[in-house]
Amino acid sequence: MADASQGLWDSVLSSLRSSLSANSYDMWFGKKNLTLDCIENGCAKLIAANELVASWINGQFRSALLEAFKQADPEINDYLISVSASSKASQVMIMSTDAASEAAVEKPVVRKPLISREEKTLLAENAKTLALFYSNYSFDTFVEGDSNRIALAMCRTIAENPMECSMNPFFLFGGPGVGKTHLLQSIGRYAIMYSTASRVVFRTAEQFLKDFMRTQDMSVSRAERADALAKLRSTYEDPQLLLIDDIQVIAGIGHGATEKALFQVLQKRVAAKRQTVFCADRRPTEIPNLYDGFTHFDGNSIAVDVPDFLTRLNILRKKANALQIPVEERDRIFRWVAQHQRGNVREIEGVVTKLFAYHDLLGVNLTLDTFKELCESCNVIDPANVADKPIPTISSIKEMVANAYHVSVESLRANTRVKSVSVPRKVAMYFCRELTKESLLSIGFQFGRDYTTVIASIKAVERDMRHDPEFASNIENLRASFAI
Repeated sequence: MADASQGLWDSVLSSLRSSLSANSYDMWFGKKNLTLDCIENGCAKLIAANELVASWINGQFRSALLEAFKQADPEINDYLISVSASSKASQVMIMSTDAASEAAVEKPVVRKPLISREEKTLLAENAKTLALFYSNYSFDTFVEGDSNRIALAMCRTIAENPMECSMNPFFLFGGPGVGKTHLLQSIGRYAIMYSTASRVVFRTAEQFLKDFMRTQDMSVSRAERADALAKLRSTYEDPQLLLIDDIQVIAGIGHGATEKALFQVLQKRVAAKRQTVFCADRRPTEIPNLYDGFTHFDGNSIAVDVPDFLTRLNILRKKANALQIPVEERDRIFRWVAQHQRGNVREIEGVVTKLFAYHDLLGVNLTLDTFKELCESCNVIDPANVADKPIPTISSIKEMVANAYHVSVESLRANTRVKSVSVPRKVAMYFCRELTKESLLSIGFQFGRDYTTVIASIKAVERDMRHDPEFASNIENLRASFAI
């Protein structure tokens, strides 16, 4: 970078440092997470360390960054962020068949003929792990939307560099069928295919329970129990990347002994800086009877929510686009399904299966009206789902609060402390925490703030409700307007 460009970039960073909180600046603009490459035709070409940094800055700090550039050089009116060539997070591979998986695993052998016995063992273990994954589960086949964007970005970051993730352990939570296992296996597939972790282990919590019970089985000899313990430690403590699905299954089993054993494994992994990713049906603090040690990591949890309309529509377009019917009719069917089938991804995939079945029967003659009749007769679309009020999401809460306070949704993310904007922002954060299962980090992301700001906002709303009856009444009236 030329000296002039470096001086301009230093001015931009100085401006951002003064306008953003110290935590936000250090997390996203410090440590060379974002650098200036060059200036071309009034556009600043920037390079982000990874996809998460690029996505977050574009989504949360665009206005602040543009303003900082204009202050440093009025001729700069836009910027473009690309991901560093050394980052692998944006490179995605689909492994759709077992043969393809085996071929990809065998590539390092071709490039490295003098392979050690230990490396052969690791390759064989990783090949077995790949065989456990669903063949169509990869980042490239995952449909991104508002309900999963933050979780997807974090999962890609972990997959790219498991040993350097600040969230360790990381908890991915959400209801059934929203894509948690898809993301979990995508992390493992990516780490194996691009060798970002030398050894990857994928297990369900039920499998851990069985492995642990073998170490406690008094019907076998002491030597056999010792072997079982050694195998458990090797399987769960040693891998650079450990993925465990459905951790809520073991909560409270055996008076908590299983959870304590898993937590002891986790402590050793964290101390050794080995990445662990858990999936659960809810955040750690909401899992009944879960060992307290896990709840200390509640801040490391991000939700995967039920897909919104646009995401449902994109899922249908991606999974059922092969239907050989006129494009206009096909899109009409997709939009109708997306509007009426408000369930999880698994339920939407069930409708896709029906679509293909009906198409096999009717071919190009499949129309929206025909599909409606078939749905009603086979109960494909649950009428109750149509009548039900939508579940509050961060997006819907922001929109409703903004309307109630007569401000724009965009202003809730603005870097201003004007009371007419800061009050509705705090109220929106309060309701996001009250009415959704999103973590503090996820909520902060949607408002361009860090989690400490969310905590302070929630406390401010609760304090004002205690001391101002009129404010409390307004909050309760607003709460009643949400579909809960």
